[in-house]
Amino acid sequence: MPRLALLGGEPLRRKPLGRWPLIGDEEVGAVERVLRRGKLCATMYSSEEVAKFEEEFAAVVGVKRAVAVSSGTAALDVVLRAIGVRLGDEVITTPYTFIATATSILHNHGVPVFADVEPATRNIDPREIERRITERTKAIVVVHFAGHPAEMDEIMEIAERHGLYVIEDAAHAHLAEYKGRMAGSLGHAAIFSFQESKNMTAGEGGIITTDDEELAEQCASLREHGRRRDRPWYYHEVLGWNYRMTEIQAAILRVQLRRLPKLTEERRRNARYLSKVLEEFEFLSPPRVAPYVKHAYHLYPLDYQPSVLGIDKHTLARVLQAEGIPLSEGYCWPIYENPIFSDPSRMPEVPFKVLGREVRYGRGLCPVAEKLCYETGMWLPGYVLNAPRDELDDVTRALEKINRCRDELAEASRLLASQHSP
Repeated sequence: MPRLALLGGEPLRRKPLGRWPLIGDEEVGAVERVLRRGKLCATMYSSEEVAKFEEEFAAVVGVKRAVAVSSGTAALDVVLRAIGVRLGDEVITTPYTFIATATSILHNHGVPVFADVEPATRNIDPREIERRITERTKAIVVVHFAGHPAEMDEIMEIAERHGLYVIEDAAHAHLAEYKGRMAGSLGHAAIFSFQESKNMTAGEGGIITTDDEELAEQCASLREHGRRRDRPWYYHEVLGWNYRMTEIQAAILRVQLRRLPKLTEERRRNARYLSKVLEEFEFLSPPRVAPYVKHAYHLYPLDYQPSVLGIDKHTLARVLQAEGIPLSEGYCWPIYENPIFSDPSRMPEVPFKVLGREVRYGRGLCPVAEKLCYETGMWLPGYVLNAPRDELDDVTRALEKINRCRDELAEASRLLASQHSP
């Protein structure tokens, strides 16, 4: 009988399952091309790689304009300022996402308002959005979690009825599709991230996409100290920052963009394969994908049923990690339970104290998101789906091993608890 690797047994695999990022000779050649050209900085007045990347990315997404910036966080910051988020404006978003989605609202002195998510996709629930709209609501930031687009038709209808902007946070959703349209073309504007874990990467980087020419020009100005294309270099019209993408980043991303369709289709094929295999395990369920959606699989979400094995998701993650399977327990708490929101002494004075009104954040605000964070929400990194099929089968073998070693799981849980006790 095999023993769990966490308890001293032989691990199922010793090599990493999947490899990321994928960097090849084309990326090396692109960087060399920029270095030999001798121009590394891109500005609105002069760029080659950045300008070409913006055109190519906009064409892929199916929008008129794309504005490249230094990170996905920078893209959120810029687009929220460009649509006019100011002191006290409320922006509705999801609590089940990376912190930057919410802190970019704070950075513009807006008030994040959290709406609960749908359990099937973990995306923001349109019904919960509508419940949280007030006379102070300015915009909705919609995250396409893991690469599954949110219910954009419903969300856009709500936004139109209330006169609100909709910003897509498509950091997970490169080449995701919703009813035949690309993520990034569904709202008034969208942002993408090219941070190292993302489906295409230059280490860091971000981009804003939109069909609104005026909004695009405003974003281009804000990323570059408030300059304007039709005015001199030292003319600054609005408060902006240096959020520029470099020529080297853009050169790498142009290569990555060409490779992205093949890698994405590979992830989709392997996701379908893995989802079928996982149906036999009662304690872990594969992701549910709407029939009108093409998933980008930045992550491969899994729903865990702790009552079946009698251990929490933290223990399951550690047990599988010891076997060489990079299962993540995912977000461990909703955004609003981070100290910046939950501890009054750490909440920024602007906007909260300046406004003189109390904003409630805390346990019970979004029950579905909380259950996902504390009990059921897990995932595999999407790059696992780019592994060879025979290696991907190790996920199934590891789960089968857990089934065979169920009597050891309580011992594993006690071991982990003892490691965290004072």
